[in-house]
Parts: sequence; structure tokens; C-alpha cells
Amino acid sequence: MKYLVRRKVLKMLIQNKNKELLLKQMKDRMNKILNSFKKFVSKIRIGTANTEILDDITVEYYEKKIKLYHIASIEINNRNTILIKPWEENLLPLIEKSILKSNIGIVPVNNGQLLKIVIPNLTEERRKELIRMNNIKLEHSKIILRNIRKEYNKIMKLKIIDIDTFNRYKKHINTVTREYICLIENILNKKNKEIRKI
Repeated sequence: MKYLVRRKVLKMLIQNKNKELLLKQMKDRMNKILNSFKKFVSKIRIGTANTEILDDITVEYYEKKIKLYHIASIEINNRNTILIKPWEENLLPLIEKSILKSNIGIVPVNNGQLLKIVIPNLTEERRKELIRMNNIKLEHSKIILRNIRKEYNKIMKLKIIDIDTFNRYKKHINTVTREYICLIENILNKKNKEIRKI
């Protein structure tokens, strides 16, 4: 009898652990969506200098792709100018080529020693376009989060027989999803406010 009770308790502990692992897995996936959204928002050019727009730029050097910030100093010179000074002079044309090939849509000015990137001021039309694009990205991210919620609700339904326990987990999954949606909405609202203000 004691053996059966211990076995039952052990089984419950394993099941609970599995459910907690599933919840952690779900949160990890939602975190990836949140971080991807943050990255997207950080790269939006809003008429002020922001070195994060250069984060993904790599330079072909000795047949290797090297991140720009590993081979040059990058600094904000003033409100809308970024300066890039390579640590080796021969890197200057390679860096310039990489920036031109990237999708940031800015032409750097090469003075022979460093590159100057001037971020143009936003027109009213461009502001509206950015806000529209941001809202599309927001809706897309929300759909992904809701799909993750739907997927984990289905998994929990298969794993949990007791309806009360399932409803408890379902409620928790819904709460977590709402929290992540709220986080990305706040990030976007802040960015859209900046875009309208500048």
C-alpha cells in the first residue's frame, strides 16, 4: 500500500515537473518573440543617431565575416551623425562597401580616415509609414504569441485529465500571453510616440 502511494506521489511529481517544464519552454519561446520585437524597434531610424542600426552589419575580412563593432570604433558625434573609425586603415573601403550592401538605406561619407553616417530627419509621410509598419509588426507578433498560447493549451489538455487542473494551467497560460502582448504594445507605443514627437 505504502509502495503504491509513493508511486502515485512520484508520478504526480513527474507530471507536475513536466508541466512546469512545458510552461518554461512556452515562456522561452515568448521571450524570443519579445526580444525579436525589441530588436526590430531598436533599428528604426527616427531622425536621431542610434548605433544599434549597425549591429547586424558584418565585414568580409580575410574570407571571414566579422561584426563591424569588432573592427572599428562607432560613436555618436551629434544628434543625427554617427562616426565609424576602423582600427586598420585598409578596412575603411570594406566597411563602406558592407554598409552600402546592407539594408539600412544610408550612404556613408568617406573622408579617407573615417566614415560619417548622417541620419536624415523624418518627413511627415515617412513618420506615417513607420507607424503603419510598426503596427503591422505588432499585430504579427501578437498573432505568433496567441498561436504559442493555443499550442500549449492543446498540449496541456492532452497531458491533464482533471478539468480543474487543466483550467488552472489554461488560466496561467492566458495570463502569461497577455503579459507578453502588453510588453510589446508598451514598447511600440513608446517608439510611435518618439516618431510622432521628432
